[in-house]
Amino acid sequence: MHNSFHNTCAGRPAETLGTAPVLDPATLEVVAHAAQSTPGQLDDAVRAARAVAGSAWARDAALRREALAQCADLLLVHEAALGELLSREQGKPLAAARGEIQTGARLLRHFSTLVDTEKVIRQSASGSIRALRAPIGAVGLIVPWNFPVTILMMKLGPALWAGNAVVVKPAPTTPLTTLRIAQLLADALPPGTLNTVTGDADIGQALVGHAGLGKISFTGSSPTGRRVMATAAESLKRLTLELGGNDAAIVLPDANPATIAPRLFANAFGNAGQLCCAIKRLYVHRRIHDEIVERMTAIAQDWRVGRGLAEDTQMGPLHTAAQRDHVRDLLRDAQARGGRIHTGGDALGEWPGHFLRPAIVSGLTDEARLVAQEQFGPALPILAFDDADEAVARANASPYGLGGSVWSGDPDRAAGVVSRLEAVNLYVNQHAVPPDPEVPFGGTKASGFGYELGEWGADDFSVRKVLHVPQGATA
Repeated sequence: MHNSFHNTCAGRPAETLGTAPVLDPATLEVVAHAAQSTPGQLDDAVRAARAVAGSAWARDAALRREALAQCADLLLVHEAALGELLSREQGKPLAAARGEIQTGARLLRHFSTLVDTEKVIRQSASGSIRALRAPIGAVGLIVPWNFPVTILMMKLGPALWAGNAVVVKPAPTTPLTTLRIAQLLADALPPGTLNTVTGDADIGQALVGHAGLGKISFTGSSPTGRRVMATAAESLKRLTLELGGNDAAIVLPDANPATIAPRLFANAFGNAGQLCCAIKRLYVHRRIHDEIVERMTAIAQDWRVGRGLAEDTQMGPLHTAAQRDHVRDLLRDAQARGGRIHTGGDALGEWPGHFLRPAIVSGLTDEARLVAQEQFGPALPILAFDDADEAVARANASPYGLGGSVWSGDPDRAAGVVSRLEAVNLYVNQHAVPPDPEVPFGGTKASGFGYELGEWGADDFSVRKVLHVPQGATA
């Protein structure tokens, strides 16, 4: 395995003054030591990114598309090694980790083929008004630990496509794959286009507040997002905030429990539930509530939990001990409030890591912490309702607004119901689909604002200008 995990600055390895261990959440063994950045090294990274402004990179869209295609190729060439490294540092099953690398390549590939077309706002005898696109300049990308590669590429693709240079800060517990990717992509990108810094919250805070950056794209928790927003306000930086979620799924009485139970389970427990847009509250019509609980419980009991590198693993550990303990605390509160844990919530005896078996919980009210808070782990409350209006009102009684879904034998009816949810990403008979580069993704309320991917996401990494050209006017 590659063991040199340094930062990249101006296309070269940055000096390493200190390192920190990165642990395997399944075994608690040290995977490798990653470089840690100093404030001076952050300044160097921002300076390198700013030097790209006004260069051929910022002006030549064809050059950028060619480089993005080369980056996509490099990810696929190194897919096996990158996938194993990601599985070891994050904990997810190897197949899912390799899937992240493939997704990252697919996102970059899309932007390598995307050609911007001039948009005419108005054309008349008196002249024209046209919309122009320009890069912001140097932007900061802050990436979380749950999907380090996918979320990085959701930001990196449109940021580079628009002509920006970036400074990337990975999560302190999952920096290795990001650092290795930056080293690889340095062969395809002009020096200074992609720079990395590593460290804890102090480096992240300094990145957000750095006067040399024109935008921050942050994915993480809502409390941290509020601090990012407050710090960015001091310099009036542009912001994209993709924050937490407490997505509700509503199952109408005409849905087929046998058909949808496996899909509901996969959308709730993928990545051990550590997904911002996973199903976190499941509202089921009372007529089929008990059958859904029974079928979901049976699936959970047979779900194979273990180390990510094991071939038969379907769910790995939680990423940190703190996250595991948070889920345990929510389950204890659920029991104290009269909830029934049908299965799960216990650890694995054969591994020392942060394992919990998937838990199915019923009998709770919406006031229970497991329902009202974002668990971000493998514990799913299933709640009964009597009519669709009630379910929509209960689903909307949340500070979050990331995603939501409705499941029904009548897709048109489901579409009418789900459109009433106070969330941005809405689904019928599915939930939390893989990122599509042509489809915007974002949140509302406490789930943040701004978009990634799609035309809206490309706009969020651009300065849109309006050019007025009168017909025949001279000065």
